[in-house]
Amino acid sequence: MQCQRRCTCTCRMRCECDCVCKKKRWPPSEIDLTLSPFDYNMDEPVVVKFITSNARVFTKTFPVRRMIKQIRQEFEEIFGIPAEHLLISYQDVVLDGELMLKSLVKDEEFKTLELKLATTDACNYVIDVQKIYPEIDAVPDIITVQYRNVDGDRKYAIVEIEHKAVQKPMLGGYKHIRTGVKYFHGYSQTGPSPPKVPPEEQFHRDTQTTVVRNRLQSMSYSQATQMSSNQIYIPNVTDKIITSGPYETADEREKRLDVQGKIITIQRYYRAWKTRCALKKLSAEYQKRIRLAQEAEDEEQNEDDNRRRKDMVSKIFPVSLADFAMLFTMVDRWKKSEVARINSLYCGASKIAELYLLLEKEMEILRGIENLRTKAARDMEYKNVERFFERIAKPIDWYSTYKSLHIFMETLECQKGREYFKLYKKLVDRTLNFKDKLNVYMEIKEYINDHDCQDSDLLNTLINQACQLMSRGIESKFLKGLEKRIEATVLHHFKNVECNENVTKHMNMIELAKMEKKLHFCTRCRKFKTIDGYRLAARTDRLRYCNKCKWLDKIEEPWVDLLPHRFILKQVRNYERLHRATSSVAFILQDVDVHHIVVNIWHGHSALSECNDIYQLRLARWRRDDNWSPWNCILLTVEEMRAHLKISKIDEVYEKEFMNHVYNKHALAKMHFPTLQSLDKNFTKKVKGDAKMDEYSGYYDVGSMECLKSETSEEEFTESDEVDFDCHDLSKVCNCGVAPGCTS
Repeated sequence: MQCQRRCTCTCRMRCECDCVCKKKRWPPSEIDLTLSPFDYNMDEPVVVKFITSNARVFTKTFPVRRMIKQIRQEFEEIFGIPAEHLLISYQDVVLDGELMLKSLVKDEEFKTLELKLATTDACNYVIDVQKIYPEIDAVPDIITVQYRNVDGDRKYAIVEIEHKAVQKPMLGGYKHIRTGVKYFHGYSQTGPSPPKVPPEEQFHRDTQTTVVRNRLQSMSYSQATQMSSNQIYIPNVTDKIITSGPYETADEREKRLDVQGKIITIQRYYRAWKTRCALKKLSAEYQKRIRLAQEAEDEEQNEDDNRRRKDMVSKIFPVSLADFAMLFTMVDRWKKSEVARINSLYCGASKIAELYLLLEKEMEILRGIENLRTKAARDMEYKNVERFFERIAKPIDWYSTYKSLHIFMETLECQKGREYFKLYKKLVDRTLNFKDKLNVYMEIKEYINDHDCQDSDLLNTLINQACQLMSRGIESKFLKGLEKRIEATVLHHFKNVECNENVTKHMNMIELAKMEKKLHFCTRCRKFKTIDGYRLAARTDRLRYCNKCKWLDKIEEPWVDLLPHRFILKQVRNYERLHRATSSVAFILQDVDVHHIVVNIWHGHSALSECNDIYQLRLARWRRDDNWSPWNCILLTVEEMRAHLKISKIDEVYEKEFMNHVYNKHALAKMHFPTLQSLDKNFTKKVKGDAKMDEYSGYYDVGSMECLKSETSEEEFTESDEVDFDCHDLSKVCNCGVAPGCTS
């Protein structure tokens, strides 16, 4: 007969005999439980042990009158899971919310109960047992112990079980005299450290093994006997009769096995494999060298093309002193060729007329070049101003011998210099509108309010005048003169030592330190100048004329285009630096010296092919294992230089007559540079062990230092400078204090 109990959930199915509901929510009255006969005290506690769905266990104490729905509400506050999604079951039966714990307790002596806790949606709601004991890092095992005291009353105590790997010893302590509190010494030693390799990852056995001995107790079955008796029976069913085959000699056996032939076959295949591997490796190395050689050739060709292109641009748009020297050299060369042509074709009055026309053309060309110089000087004015602001805004740097550090110090004056630069850039900006320009003028007036000098009064007057004219609608093209005057006054105010808040103090100290050194007197301009104001070369014996006087007067020294010779010097230095040369001759010589070697010693053409294209000529080492010097070089073309540097023994390649010709040139070079060897020895001895002179040291890691700039960078032309500098002079000294001629 089917029972009439129904499930309390929405399925309303019958009991277990035909119910498919997984929740099994039966009414309290229908649970088959055997209740205790004694009467419970409603405030008496009961210890409940909960087992979660992920096999975690925790214990909690409740009064016996606590209902299941109240327990779910309490767990909702602890776990953060809604109470309707919590399921509490007893013996795989989901309990109803109206059921009390007293109806589930069976133990009269110790009131304990074991329930299961789960959720309806295990994916979204997870029971975290750690939230039950938030003050404990690891959840311990907790049990509730019920005991009776002396009077016979039952008491409950919750006991926490601690798992300790090491039993820490008692180290004693001390007791407070007044309070009686005992303080014990702590044991700082921890347990043994875990093994480096976990036991589950170890695969080894102990070295100690059991000693095993074999003893024969009876004779083997296959062993023959030497006796014949009727009492011993040996079956011969499985015996085999072996007869001897044909006799094979040692030579026949060796021939049949052919061990030597097989060894030869193995060696042949192995050697073939080794040969193929070696060929692949050599082929890859060959292809790599071919590729690198092609890349080097392409790079050299591109460099030569760029140099020609740069020279062409410099002829059209000259900027530096070298560019104008090249133009003047071209004019001088053209004039000489025209004079030679006139002398060969004309005479008398016609010759005078042609020379007059030539003079007119020369004057017109020189007038055009002078106009270009004026324009270049005007274009370089703002760059000179930028260079001034960069110098006052640059941090103070010095080299420390401690750990070979290059130290930079940022000062308040440097920061103030950057503020001046920002204000000046706003002032000279031609793209500002009317409102922005007024704001800039107001900033300048606010800056000069605290200054009481002639420049500040003049600036106030000029700015007021400019603001009045701008407010009346005067166009900006009519205010250019006034704006330029304001800019010049502001710049003069920034350069004035009494008004710029010591911004230029460090720069002036550097200039003063230069002036404190030995000064040299120029016999033409009648001025004392530092060594930087003179052009030095390896053949210089005394200082007579400064750079300014040499530029203005070209009677003694004609115009010379030094750009190709500067490129030749750069190639020589790069080659010496690449091969770690121990001599500093190539770095002491200047472009003027290279011009003297090429033109006066080697007569401007190759020693082999007599090619006179200056763009194709190079100064290579005569003996490739010795350092480069004027007495160990030869003037060749690019292709000839590559072939020459592959020669290890010169005597076996060149004829004796050619070698004598080269040796004569070397002797002539020693006569023209008599002091070069002593300069090389003194310079090498002086800079030995100096990190500033070693390009591979950490001193040159800072990319903003001027001594790291490219050697091919040209000096910009400045009309207003008292002394014109050449960036390849021996007297050029970088800010880091490196010896003259530093281009590393």
